[in-house]
Amino acid sequence: MSTPWLKNFCGFRTTDFEMMQMPHPNIEFGIHVTIRSTQIGAIVGSLVGPASAFLLQGKTDHKSLTNAFVDGGLRGAFWGVVFGPIWTFLQVRNMNNIQLYDKCYRMRFNKSQLFHDRACILSGTVGALTNGQLGFVVGLDLAAALSTILGKTWL
Repeated sequence: MSTPWLKNFCGFRTTDFEMMQMPHPNIEFGIHVTIRSTQIGAIVGSLVGPASAFLLQGKTDHKSLTNAFVDGGLRGAFWGVVFGPIWTFLQVRNMNNIQLYDKCYRMRFNKSQLFHDRACILSGTVGALTNGQLGFVVGLDLAAALSTILGKTWL
């Protein structure tokens, strides 16, 4: 990870020479994979949590289902953070340095992936700061849906 990577990730303009500077592509790739796995974990957990509370425990009241939504989303996000580096390691060990550099270089120019990752971090952070755990889970879920839809229309 480097300053040009951070500038590009935050949306600041970088030169082609700066984009080519990649001292630690495995860390850069790991950050991307961990962001995605956290987001996928939160989505799956927020769907499975209320479904299991309803089907297995017979809970039908709004508060119980909301708590199951938040708990499932947080647990899913936690497991996404845990498995992101593991998944990265499993993918990186089958790549040589040139393939890893190429993958990271292409990710730096992929506006759709950058938009998706930025939306995930921004909405999760804003949600957590405004509404705590519920805001974090809702923020991650909305970021996935909206960045997929808007990313195709805007970018």
